[in-house]
Amino acid sequence: MQLSPPPLADGALFRDASGRYCASLAGHRFFSVFQPIFYKGGSLFGYEALLRVVDEGGEWQPPDRYLGGLPPEQAQLADRLARLIHVRNFAQSSQDGCLTLNLLAATVQEDHSGRSHLPMLKTLLQTVELDSGGVIFEIPEFEVEHHGAPLLDGLRHASDMGFGLAVDDFGALGSRHGKTSELCPDILKIDRSLLLDYMAGETQRLPALLELGWQIGCRMLVEGVETAEQLEAMRALGVELYQGFFLGRPGELPVMRQL
Repeated sequence: MQLSPPPLADGALFRDASGRYCASLAGHRFFSVFQPIFYKGGSLFGYEALLRVVDEGGEWQPPDRYLGGLPPEQAQLADRLARLIHVRNFAQSSQDGCLTLNLLAATVQEDHSGRSHLPMLKTLLQTVELDSGGVIFEIPEFEVEHHGAPLLDGLRHASDMGFGLAVDDFGALGSRHGKTSELCPDILKIDRSLLLDYMAGETQRLPALLELGWQIGCRMLVEGVETAEQLEAMRALGVELYQGFFLGRPGELPVMRQL
């Protein structure tokens, strides 16, 4: 990947040599990669957009650690910039299927001026000719269970505006799923630790969580599938959606049109 050489202002969007959108913030540069998600039968469901961060020295930084080390306002700005480049890069690829976006809890909640960021995102989607019904917000179960009413209200508002909802790392908290069940998201993404435990012989908990998800009307996705054996075991349990290195690694999408 080649970068544009001139220094860039904070919050600036730019294109790399291939025409993909990138962003700059406080000397760091942001890039998009996308990991495919598949149905049980092997057809494509969509892509999860993932952030990649490069610091001033050209070193790749773990996105979670980078975002977690920022002051709250700057973290929200970084989150918005990531969303901008993800949406534009996905739209430029002309790919079929859904797009899932990882969001900070603060992004989904109402900001201090009483406005939501969601209308701005919906306007962007209209500009790049993407349907909000094909965009899914993804947030960890930890955030859902540990935040109060503003987060749940923000997620419900997103759903009312036509966006899909996914809860990531489902099951990582043990038996605490009260707010997640109350939210009733479109998709529950099973934490990879449960897949590994199941393959190691702990065969009770994962099926119980699948049953819970089905009872509240969620589609179930297992992530972290890295072997054919894991894939077949999850298919035997009736899981609908799959994601993992065995099926497809995160990567850039082709630029099919310029926006």
